Amino acid sequence: MTALLLSIILGAFLPSPDGTTSPDEWLSYDAASNTVTFELIAGPFTFNGYRDGGATLLVPSKATIVLNFVNKDGTPHSAIVISGEGAVPNSPTDPAIPRAYTNKVLEGLAQEGKDVMRFPVPDSGTYRIVCGVPGHALSGMWIWLKVDSAAKQPSFEPTQT
Repeated sequence: MTALLLSIILGAFLPSPDGTTSPDEWLSYDAASNTVTFELIAGPFTFNGYRDGGATLLVPSKATIVLNFVNKDGTPHSAIVISGEGAVPNSPTDPAIPRAYTNKVLEGLAQEGKDVMRFPVPDSGTYRIVCGVPGHALSGMWIWLKVDSAAKQPSFEPTQT
């Protein structure tokens, strides 16, 4: 019974295996202003159902990103954009891009807690979006953010290896 309930709860936040829920439903783009809007959903130690870098948010060069963060988990979570280089830290506190973090980075936002991050990205670069609550990123709560000057529009999809 517990496993069934857990699978129903988790299923509400994860892309469906049959593809009926598209990751692009979380993503919109205004080409005129080069603004990428993405719903960043924290769910049981995942972002939008992905963990351990299993998904990549690709954005065009010099875009403005609006990340609408919502915590759908009973455990507090946050988000911060850090460098894509090196090891995943235990508790990151310095964003790689100014203003690229939620409120309460270390303590996390409670269930249904929301915040909006709005920041410009540089010409190019590889970053991680991680949960800033100590230990959460190390346990796999992170995805990739890539800025690509050749990208004409954003995408969100499983990471290509």
